[in-house]
Amino acid sequence: MPKKMPHRRIRTDKELEAAAIHVKYEVRMLLYSSWHLGIGHGSPATMPYGDDKNIALESFLLHHRNLRAFLCPSLQSVGDDDILVTDFLGCTSATNVGDTNKLGTDKKRLDKMLAHLSYSRNEYIEARVYDWKSGAMSIDMLASLENFVMLLPPDRAQWLPRAAELAEWKSRAEAMVRASGGIADTSTFDVFLRKPYS
Repeated sequence: MPKKMPHRRIRTDKELEAAAIHVKYEVRMLLYSSWHLGIGHGSPATMPYGDDKNIALESFLLHHRNLRAFLCPSLQSVGDDDILVTDFLGCTSATNVGDTNKLGTDKKRLDKMLAHLSYSRNEYIEARVYDWKSGAMSIDMLASLENFVMLLPPDRAQWLPRAAELAEWKSRAEAMVRASGGIADTSTFDVFLRKPYS
């Protein structure tokens, strides 16, 4: 059931330009962490292992979750202090610009596994649900971000990554998924099989 979105005040260009710095950071860190996972990495593709892998994966998931909230405010609680995609479009209602079906994939698991400590984590671990479709997640996120930037007037679009850059990064992620035989998953399996700091 869609959540009722509160009325939002129109933000000034000064506020939005400052907010764009945070959006750019989230995009940059999503791409950086995906590169470390092997999604956007060149040849030969390598992946980190152990705690290095977990750091990269958790960073990727955190920045994906933050950008998902930015693009799809109906997928979580929204406050006046939250930076939302529709703020940049001059809207007074928080509406989705991202594809909630694609960006909402694994939402419950992501929220339970990453946002805070929860007893539900054991359900996923016991069910051996370790893999994250990080390749598809990257592609879907970059497509939604590209669509968003193309909706912006030029004076606001200049504050964010260019649509052409986002399209290029998406193309690289698609190539990596193709090179992996259509599977670009990241497993958290090893973290549950050994003791921390062993």
